Amino acid sequence: MTMQGIVRQAAIVGLAMFATLGLGGCSLFEKPVNTRPPEPLKPIKSSLPVKQVWETSIGNGNHGYLLRLRPWLHEGVLYAADQAGRLSAFKADNGNQLWSVKVGLRLTAGVSGGEDMLFVGGQNGKLIAVSIKTHGVLWQTQLGSEVMAISKPAQGEVVVHTNAGKLVALDVSTGNVIWNQGIESPNLIVRGKTTPVISGNTVVTGFSTGQIAAFSLSDGTPLWQLRVAEPRGASELQRMVDVSGRIDVIDGVVFAASYHGRVVAATLGKGQLLWSHPMSSYVGLTVGDKAVYVTDSHSAVWALDLATGASLWKQSALRFREATVPVIVGGYLVVGDYQGYLHFLSIKDGAFVARKHLTDAAIDAPPVVRGDNLYVQAADGTLAMYRIGKPSTKADQAGHSGSQGHSAISPF
Repeated sequence: MTMQGIVRQAAIVGLAMFATLGLGGCSLFEKPVNTRPPEPLKPIKSSLPVKQVWETSIGNGNHGYLLRLRPWLHEGVLYAADQAGRLSAFKADNGNQLWSVKVGLRLTAGVSGGEDMLFVGGQNGKLIAVSIKTHGVLWQTQLGSEVMAISKPAQGEVVVHTNAGKLVALDVSTGNVIWNQGIESPNLIVRGKTTPVISGNTVVTGFSTGQIAAFSLSDGTPLWQLRVAEPRGASELQRMVDVSGRIDVIDGVVFAASYHGRVVAATLGKGQLLWSHPMSSYVGLTVGDKAVYVTDSHSAVWALDLATGASLWKQSALRFREATVPVIVGGYLVVGDYQGYLHFLSIKDGAFVARKHLTDAAIDAPPVVRGDNLYVQAADGTLAMYRIGKPSTKADQAGHSGSQGHSAISPF
């Protein structure tokens, strides 16, 4: 966490006072606090052509709040929202605005979409569904606590994760609650929740208790729980073990990471642990063809072997820069950071191959990828599209500088 981030958080929640209090269910932090200064950026030799195709603005962005609002892309249209509740649609190829509406609430989650609907969630605990065709509100449902994460809809349901740790499934046609489940949260938790992932008739997500859990999509029946991290330490701050970042489900395997815990792979059917790797992360992971890519709690980027969890490489040059979870675009990795930079890494060894500066505000949500195109929303409301080209030589594509080699050292 940068000093800028600490000051911002302290002003909002009185960090010095509240960190020592046991406040039931209070999520005091967007990110766990780190007082060490961020790693300064060193010049790199760019070998990957990256072009900014367009740039525009979506309202007031996060309006100074600690959010990770992210756009949603569908059939050539990019849908984005700001904290004030303005939902807008843009042509994905040129950034031209198609329409914009106010949904009438302060947003904390979105945009998700599917089945001709857009879903956003509010600070007041409401989930709202908006018609893609008419741009009007179809329904809104009060869930009792801040909406923090919204799944992609599937089988006529959308699943929401609230700040109180509840998992709520709703009928996409009516907004009626079908079922709700949850695991009681500890007193001090990371602000932010894992987006539920639906796979077949199973929905899986992570909780602030350091567990991942699976439920039946049809009726919410608990299927299994797996502990990813065990609370340790004398203080509640030390005992934070949230699974709060991105998880993935690939070919019947669940991949997840926790703060003060480990990265795990487990079977979707029964939650049987396949492998684990000690690591601390609050933004989560992305799964590729051969590796799992994780940003740890110090903002080092790791590649772990898909089959065993063994460390393949580690890129430490972004330490304490509040890097996002990596995304994969055109055979490369991309992360954003707290100063509005996009960093492009070789998927082979973690070497830097390009860097772009979008804005002075943080890029705190991972970019959206479609083919060789990258769509980015920054905290100040800047919205942009980038397109990657082809490196000039195979040597450029492989890269060699910036790799940390094979490191299995725990980063915490």
